[in-house]
Amino acid sequence: MFRRSTRASQRGFTLFELLTALSVAGVLAAVGVPAMGSFHGKAVVDAQVQSLSSAMRRARQEAITRGELVTVCAMDPATAESTEPDCLASGKNWSAGWIVFVDRGRRGEIGSSDRVITVHQSGDNKGGALSTQRYVTYRAGGEMLSLASHFRFLPPGQPLEDAALPGSVLVCINKPGRPRVARSQDCEG
Repeated sequence: MFRRSTRASQRGFTLFELLTALSVAGVLAAVGVPAMGSFHGKAVVDAQVQSLSSAMRRARQEAITRGELVTVCAMDPATAESTEPDCLASGKNWSAGWIVFVDRGRRGEIGSSDRVITVHQSGDNKGGALSTQRYVTYRAGGEMLSLASHFRFLPPGQPLEDAALPGSVLVCINKPGRPRVARSQDCEG
């Protein structure tokens, strides 16, 4: 004969099971949230690196095609929202974005005879961007008018300094004007 349990079948969770599930979920969240933050920071930096590299390649190609000087300059954050953004007058902070233009007048400044080719404005969720120069100019032959340069891109929340901080990326531009992502902490390697 079969014995029937007088106890009703159990439904739901016990308090112990609920607390165990919550603690496992808490551990997974504690591990996953910082990883998501670094993933977001890497995505922001990668997007900025690609955008600047594209702007540099375009400036170089425009200089060759047009047979004129073409400059890429750091955008002045005070003019970033205007219909006529301007180059940064001093400093080497490229965090607001950059402007590519045919540079017929004073180097690194947009004048009345200059022609703006493209403007890149960094979004609200941007990271930092620093360079060794305020602007980079390409000659008609495609090489840089100035010395070689480098850019350090930093994820959001990192201090604005040109140092190998976690998540930062160094982009080197050689004298012939070609950008590349550095594999080491300086442009020598």
